[in-house]
Parts: sequence; C-alpha cells; structure tokens
Amino acid sequence: MQKQSLEKKISSMFCKESDIVVRKFETKQAKFTLFYIDCLINSELLSSGIIEALKSVSEKQKDNTSIIDMLEKQIITVGAVKKVSEKEDIQNEIFNGSVIIGEDKSKELLAVNISGFTKRGITEPPSSSVIRGPREGFIEDLNTNLSLIRRRLKTPSLSVKKLKIGKRTQTNIALVYLEKVASPKVVKDIEKKLNEIDIDAIIDSYYIEEMLGKSGEKFFRKVGNTERPDVVTARVLEGRVAIIVDGSPIVLTLPFILFEDMQSPGDYYDIPARSSFVRFVRLVGLLLAVLLPGIYVALQSYHYRVLPINFLISLLNSIEGISFPPILEILFVLFLFEILNEASVRMPKQLGMALSIIGALVLGDTAVQAGIITPPSIVVVAISGITLYIIPNQTSEASLLRTAFTVIGGVAGFYGIFLGFIILVTYLVSVQNYSAPYMAPYAPSIPSDKKDGFIKKPLNRMVYRPKSFKVEDEVRQKLLHKPNKKTKKAGQEE
Repeated sequence: MQKQSLEKKISSMFCKESDIVVRKFETKQAKFTLFYIDCLINSELLSSGIIEALKSVSEKQKDNTSIIDMLEKQIITVGAVKKVSEKEDIQNEIFNGSVIIGEDKSKELLAVNISGFTKRGITEPPSSSVIRGPREGFIEDLNTNLSLIRRRLKTPSLSVKKLKIGKRTQTNIALVYLEKVASPKVVKDIEKKLNEIDIDAIIDSYYIEEMLGKSGEKFFRKVGNTERPDVVTARVLEGRVAIIVDGSPIVLTLPFILFEDMQSPGDYYDIPARSSFVRFVRLVGLLLAVLLPGIYVALQSYHYRVLPINFLISLLNSIEGISFPPILEILFVLFLFEILNEASVRMPKQLGMALSIIGALVLGDTAVQAGIITPPSIVVVAISGITLYIIPNQTSEASLLRTAFTVIGGVAGFYGIFLGFIILVTYLVSVQNYSAPYMAPYAPSIPSDKKDGFIKKPLNRMVYRPKSFKVEDEVRQKLLHKPNKKTKKAGQEE
C-alpha cells in the first residue's frame, strides 16, 4: 500500500475538518505514518514509547520479518498493542486514545493505546458524605471506576461484560456482577435491555436508567444509583448487577427495591440501634413531606372540629382577612418554594446567601403582612420542604406526590387522602422489578431480609443474602451455631 493512499484511506474515515493528526516518520529502512487525536493521547508516551521504538526498527529488524509484527511483539512496550484492519475498529481505537501506525510496505495497521486525557481526581462524593467510612467516590472514567470496585472484590468470580451503546458516541458500558451469585436470568434480561437501546448518544448514566424500566412505568424510579464504590461493592455482593457508564460518576444497580432509599451508607458504620432509629426518622420524614400539606388543607377546609380549641382559635386569628381558600394558599406557597429551590440550585454560590435572605425573610415576611399567605402555611410548607430532602433519591417523586395529595386534601378531605394513599400503596405492592418485589421485604414479607429493614440487626445475624433478588448462592457467612431439629428453615427469623 502506498503512503499517500494510506493517508487518504484513513482520512476518508473522518470528516474533512476533523482534528485527526497525521504525522509522517521516516527511518533508514521504513517510512511510517501515524494517526491520532492529540487531546486524547499521552504526548510523553508518544515521544518516548512509540517514536523511540520506531527509530530502533532498522537496528533490530531481521530477515523475512514484518516490521509491523516486530513492532507488535518485540519493540513497542507501552500501552495495549493490537492489529486493526476494519474501518470501525480503526475509528474506535483513535477515539479511545490510540495511535494508528501504518508502514509504507505493509498492508497491516497497528493500534497502540496511550490514552492520556485529563481526569478528575478521586474525592469524597458530594451527594453522599458520611462521618465514618470510605471517602472515595467514582469519577467520569470507566477504567478508574472499575479499579475502585476490583480493589474491593479480589475474587475470580467477578464478571465484567463490556458493551458499546450510542451510534455517535459509542459509549463504553460495563456490567459488573458476581458469577454464581447473581441470577443468570436477571443478568440476561439486563443485557438484553441494554442491547435493545438504539439511540444517537449516551451522555450520562441517566440515559441508561430511563430506558431500563418498563414502558408505562416512568414515575417511580426502578434503578438504584450511587457515587460510592463501597455501596456498589455491597450491592454486587448481595447478588445485584452494577452498570458503569463511561463519562458518568453515577453507577447504576439492579434489581432495585423501594426500601433501598431508606438505607444510607452511614447506617453500616454505626451501631444497629442508632441505624434503626434513623431509618424510622426517614420514614416519618417522608410521610410528612408527602402528606402534611394535604392534611393541613383538609383540616382547615373540612375537619377543623378535630383540632384542639386553643389551636383552632390561634389558626382562625391568623387566617382572618385572607381571601384565598386554603388549597390555593398552600399551592401558592409550594410554588414559591419550588421557584426558590430551582433558583438556589442554578444561581452562583456567591449569590446563594442573598437569595436566602430575599426569599425567606423579605419575600415571606412581606407576603404575610400583605395578607397573601398565613404563618401556619409557611410553617407547614417549610416542614414539608425540609423533610423532602431527608431521602434525596426520592425528592422528585415525593414533590409531585405532595402536590397531588394537597389537591386531593382540598377536594375530598381526609377520605380522599386515605383513599389515595391506599391506591398508591396497592400500586407499589403490585410492581415487580427484574424479579424483585418493589416493596420487599415487607410486601411480600421476607423475614430474613427484615434483619436489614427498619430494625437493623448486627452484622453477625445477617447470615443469608437478600432473598428478594433470587440469588444463586444464598449463604454469605457461616452459621454461628449448629442448627437443631427445631431450627427454622434458612431465611426465617432465628
């Protein structure tokens, strides 16, 4: 193959204005052409590992030995080295930080991976910090994230399946699970779902998360996510599958159950009594976030007679002169809260304090004095807003449910709220997520899994892996006593 035709052939695989660097290098016995993208490679390795190797070709070449073969097997010692010929392979290698080497007299091409683009350092994840426990967090690099898991799981049964999704981005995705622990059916179903994704680009793991759920079930999230390697490791050990997306620090896990959001990484680095207490606090906080505004509207509109007389008199005095009905007043305050929340998230940090002063003090106090809203409404929405973030992963769903129950409370009172809550729970109980009951371990009741439920038992009592996920290997530690005839079957309470 002629040098000029090789350059034209490789260049034709990309657009005319691409940033592909074509570098020609000539020795006494051979002429080479190198193709790469400068911002994706390590320039030091290019100079010391490849250019220096090409200079030594004439000294080490033996008779009847292909120069490309000699470079692959003897001379080039940096990065992963392999031969490529297909158009897609050449494109993928260049986009992944490889240098393509072509020789004037050879038809073969050599790809040397010396990727060296800038990465973010491994730091504590901002979304889930703990007082005690590992302080490492995933970053936006697939190989680095895999290494954080591999360091914790030094076992030959750790399986890593790599896929490419996205017609234009060709995003690398890795499925991580324990062989002979995770259910083969679940792994197969997840892999099938991923292979069915036909989209131009995968920018973040959320693109995958949205497409892994069943069609028509988009309100409640069906996929777990975390930035912590220790959490992913624990879930993989339970028999779940982790999905790592290159370019995203958020790792997905499946199957997912709703109670997972009641748990926190800090629960496993604290005494069981404290962890159990905090989980009940989270449950109460979630109920307050969703139901409190609706209950307040229902009490004020239909059931004010159940209130204590002193509180009722205080409430009537505060709402005197307010022309809006309770439901409109609460919805207005909720709307203001959402506006302040969105502004605080997107506003520069330097202006955050000013926004808090203007929104909480000036705007709130002025609205009360103008007779638009009442102090009890602000208190109710403030309590609901604070408890909304006690379970960060359910914030989006809880905020929408809060608005729905507020409308129901204003229209149908307690009876409507009670009926709506029953319908909601009935729906959640009926959901199956990759063979795992969404409301496990309480609906259906799985006694062994309740040891890591609201009442968290000590670690030495958790003998079996969660049966909610139908794993192959159920036992994760030896029994601390010999079972007798009266011992219950595996998975039941001792």
